[in-house]
Amino acid sequence: MEVIQAFGAQQDRPRKRRRRTMACTNCRLRKLRCDREFPSCSRCRKSRSNTSCTYEDGFLWQQPATVAPSALPPGRGSSTSARTKPEEGPAYSTPASGLRETRPEEPLSASASEPVSASDGPGPRRRHINRGFLETVLGAPKAAVDQDPYVNTDLLQRPRRVEFELPHSAQGIEENDDARSENLLSPSHRLAISPRIMMRGRETKTRFTGSGIIANVVAQFPDIRAFAEDIRLSNPIMSQVRPDLERVRRGLWKRKPLNEPFPEPTTESLATLLPSRGVVDELIALYIAYVESTHRIFHIPSFLREVDDFWENRENPSVQSAPFVAQLLLVLACAWNFTSLASLQKKSPAPLKCHTAIEWVLHSEKWVHNAQIKRPQISTLRLQILLIMARNAFGMKRSQAWLATSTLVKSAMMAGYHRDPSKNSRISVFNKEMRRRIWVTILELDLQVAIDRGMPPSIQSSDHDSLRPLNIDDEELDETTVESPRDRPVHEITDSSFATALARSLDLRLKTCALMHSPHINCRYEEIQRLDWEFNRHLSQIPSWSAANTDMITKEKVLLWNSLIKTKIAQSLLSLHTPFAIEAPREVLFSPSARARLDAAVMILSTQRLMHETSPQLSLGMLGEWTMQAFMSVCQALHNLDSGSQASTFQLHALPGLPDTLVSLLETALIAMEVNLLLVVKGAKDYFFLSTIESLVKAQLWPVQETMYKQQVVERVLNFAQTLFSQHATCEHLGELGLGNFQENQVAASLASQGMAPVVPADFTSVLPPSSLGNMPSPGSFDPFLDVFDWDNWTGMALLT
Repeated sequence: MEVIQAFGAQQDRPRKRRRRTMACTNCRLRKLRCDREFPSCSRCRKSRSNTSCTYEDGFLWQQPATVAPSALPPGRGSSTSARTKPEEGPAYSTPASGLRETRPEEPLSASASEPVSASDGPGPRRRHINRGFLETVLGAPKAAVDQDPYVNTDLLQRPRRVEFELPHSAQGIEENDDARSENLLSPSHRLAISPRIMMRGRETKTRFTGSGIIANVVAQFPDIRAFAEDIRLSNPIMSQVRPDLERVRRGLWKRKPLNEPFPEPTTESLATLLPSRGVVDELIALYIAYVESTHRIFHIPSFLREVDDFWENRENPSVQSAPFVAQLLLVLACAWNFTSLASLQKKSPAPLKCHTAIEWVLHSEKWVHNAQIKRPQISTLRLQILLIMARNAFGMKRSQAWLATSTLVKSAMMAGYHRDPSKNSRISVFNKEMRRRIWVTILELDLQVAIDRGMPPSIQSSDHDSLRPLNIDDEELDETTVESPRDRPVHEITDSSFATALARSLDLRLKTCALMHSPHINCRYEEIQRLDWEFNRHLSQIPSWSAANTDMITKEKVLLWNSLIKTKIAQSLLSLHTPFAIEAPREVLFSPSARARLDAAVMILSTQRLMHETSPQLSLGMLGEWTMQAFMSVCQALHNLDSGSQASTFQLHALPGLPDTLVSLLETALIAMEVNLLLVVKGAKDYFFLSTIESLVKAQLWPVQETMYKQQVVERVLNFAQTLFSQHATCEHLGELGLGNFQENQVAASLASQGMAPVVPADFTSVLPPSSLGNMPSPGSFDPFLDVFDWDNWTGMALLT
């Protein structure tokens, strides 16, 4: 008890009262007298730092007679000064952009859409929570499309430059100067941008998509919901075909073979899956021409010798290698879509099914999983690379691709592939070169998936020192080579020309991906311009391979190489400029990003059209996530065409026919997507979403024909489904439902009975799509029409910052 009393006596000693700071932050730091005016004191106004004039927490809330509650703008107060580093200076934003800063400790559900009320008194400040934004965070199906506005309100922070800090003796500046000039940014300002992200689900069950191109662009179409709703209400036929469209969205192979069980694969069972020798040889030739030339993992002469040895010993299962058979099945699967089923059937005495290649992938994947190889060997890494490429070719497990490539990078690093083996005497010249090839391919796969998903890459250039592969033909190298072959100039055509040329920009693309997909992009705009210059330098240095006197296969390969290098660099440019291009209408500093983004998107779509007109095989080899990203970027530029602020960025109207040309590029890209989607497992919801946006853009450009564009949305959706079901009319994997409502083209008859123009014939390959490609989105809240296409994958995802 005495101890307690003694302790209490110590607490009774009088403490010195801390005086409340009444001056603003700037005047308190300069030790100057402040008149405490709001929203900015006179000294801050004279020194042109009024936008950074802030007061200590609690001062404004105790001055109701001095400051009216309505005079307090959102985001002012101590939250700005509390989160700004002293050496960077206070941050300020443009009032016209509607941007403000949020406190780091604020929860996600209480961010940009929640203004702070000044009438809440000195206690904890209550926030008027925007219900729509809260639903978005919780993953409501249509929450994202309910957000208004779509602007990321914590996107731009503007630290004060040194030259803005004027001494007190130099504060005799006229107060009636242009107030807007003090908010103008220059390239040397340090920016802090929080790119948009997307998240589905709620609580602990969520799916995250990072700050990629799609996450930034998808929110720029606030009127897409009303446009899609009008289509649904005016076309009740969509309710009738809803179950069948759901099967199209989920994929016709969803039940069989994807979810059909099969026994654990063995060497003998894998060998029985192989088709005849003629089919194998044709698919191997296509793989070497269109896949291996862009993803080097094999030594082609050695691989072909192994294939010959396998056929010689096929009747003797005891000498066959299970890893090689699984490897061969995946090679065939990667090349399956580069030819037609009819062409392969002519060389196969046994019937081939539409999902034969998918069965190859599933059996090989299960064998790799059950093998449980502990130490990664070169054959193991090849299997994992082939498995990722094969799944990507059929649209399988796209949500797990980033995890698969990250694991692959770690596996290769465990085997030391990230360190150059040039000084290791225990590794032969042959294996040194193969390790370099495989390492570069792994990095490219991981980087590509990272850009597609808006995630950071698994490794940076500082984490490895492996050299790029040699620009040589495979015949110049074998297992007995003692001295390394001479590295040829990059403009000479060899078996490794593409890998060698693309690897020159790898470090720059890795750096850009890590920067733009970080939670906060902290940089100066001049650094963005520097990166843009470096990318354009790489574009100008793409080798001009001459294939005039070569065979047709070599000419097509050279065309594919050139197009892929341009497209991959252009996709990095899209990633670099998209967050700034979105803000260009509100900030003139970012106008170059708006133009650069449009140029990169047009480059991607123009290249896709060239490949589509040249060869369907090359077009399929060129299709990727970049096509969809470029598509949406062009749509967003056209969608904002009539905006007055957008006119200061680039004058699309100033060039007659330019909007028509851009729409033509969009339509060609949709045609290429249709051809590809008829061959893969799933992806129709992405295609329908893009087509709806394209139809919305055309309706805005030519409003007189809006009804026709909406009608063509339904026609295009039904025609695609009709064509897909017709191709699988005799397939058992359709189950008991069979063709459903699309049997005997019943949908076309239904459309004709309603006075609508009939859909185009089911023979899709013999007709071109209508001049104005329509489509439909799929919000899960729109009942039969839009619920079919899982709209929440796009607009139901939470747009968080």
